[in-house]
Amino acid sequence: MSIKAEGEKWSSKESQDLRNEEYARKAKENAPVEFSGQTDLRLKDFFFKVLSGSAQGILIGVLPSAVMKYIIQYSGLGTTAFGANLSAILTLFTSLIPFLIGMAVALQFKMKSLDVGVVAVATAVASGSIKWAVAPKGWLNPVTGLNSVAPANVYIASGAGDVINAMIVSAIAVFITWLVARYLKGFGSVAIILSPILVGGGVGLIGKMIAPYVGDVTTWIGQLVETFTKLAPIPMAMLIAMAFAIIIITPVSTVGIALAISLSGIGSGAAAMGVVATTIVLLINSWKVNKPGVTVAIALGAMKGMMPSVFAKPVTMLSFLLAAAISGIPVALFNIQGTPTTAGFGYIGLVSPIQSMVKDPTVPSTVMNHFINPAIAVLAWLVIPIIAGFIAQFVFSKLLKLYTPMDFQQDL
Repeated sequence: MSIKAEGEKWSSKESQDLRNEEYARKAKENAPVEFSGQTDLRLKDFFFKVLSGSAQGILIGVLPSAVMKYIIQYSGLGTTAFGANLSAILTLFTSLIPFLIGMAVALQFKMKSLDVGVVAVATAVASGSIKWAVAPKGWLNPVTGLNSVAPANVYIASGAGDVINAMIVSAIAVFITWLVARYLKGFGSVAIILSPILVGGGVGLIGKMIAPYVGDVTTWIGQLVETFTKLAPIPMAMLIAMAFAIIIITPVSTVGIALAISLSGIGSGAAAMGVVATTIVLLINSWKVNKPGVTVAIALGAMKGMMPSVFAKPVTMLSFLLAAAISGIPVALFNIQGTPTTAGFGYIGLVSPIQSMVKDPTVPSTVMNHFINPAIAVLAWLVIPIIAGFIAQFVFSKLLKLYTPMDFQQDL
């Protein structure tokens, strides 16, 4: 009997060792590369992994509560104990966004479980989604109904925190973990003790120290966008819609960008409308050349799955931009608003359209102060984007012949 490997015939008796060495070499080559001090941290790759992990963490935290919010509210589930508990649990996902960012970023670097936990916790404690203060003696605990017998820290879940700071802290935590692995051998046998204390606690403190300054920058960016939106609502609505129409078809998270700069009001409405415009253009082309399942997936929010087709022919993005520019005009004309959480959704779960119509008592007037009626909503969210999509299709596909629907042929 002979065994063939890479074109050579080896006798099973004479070349057993050589064959085993070959199999071992192949196994080593195919084995996943685990994060260590020898890992090569290239700036571009490092940045992309932090960005990609952050996007994953944000989506895990935002999607459940955003999609189920109105289903629970209008189905009657909100009046039941089951619905109330489910709503509370899904809302808690939002406060865990920094933790999820840290976890997803660490997994992008293929870290072991100990380091994943350390990076995730360091990111969570530094980003403001969990706040704490010292409660005085005698403070009534609303959960237990008992008065505290001594002063103690009280922890409160408080929204999503500062997403930008979470991304920065997760990057710092990864870099510190790499330094420890490279120069201190990962703390060796006492890593289970020292890593959480020195890396987790230390990076957490650094992140908490820089949080106010990072928050000032992100707040300033959000205020700047809001100011320009008020000064020139139509041009700004068009520009924001065009920007998010492109972002939704890239690896970057539209929800993450919106949360990072606290995009609200008309800016949020325009961002969501940009996502809608891209969805419409993709649907117009997909239903002609793709399987029904692909088109349905796009309608449900799988726009990023079309990245290979779009990047293979970037000129197709011109149709997204034109459709978004047209769709952004009614956002300014009808004062369509949203929140930072709903800015990047578009048609996904109908989160953005519903938010623009329904007054939510939990949303302060500084975030949203105007709501549209259902007739305006149908016109702005459905009729105009569809017309804009067909105009863009006619101009760039039929008239200028820059692309054809076949350029969007793809399996998801």
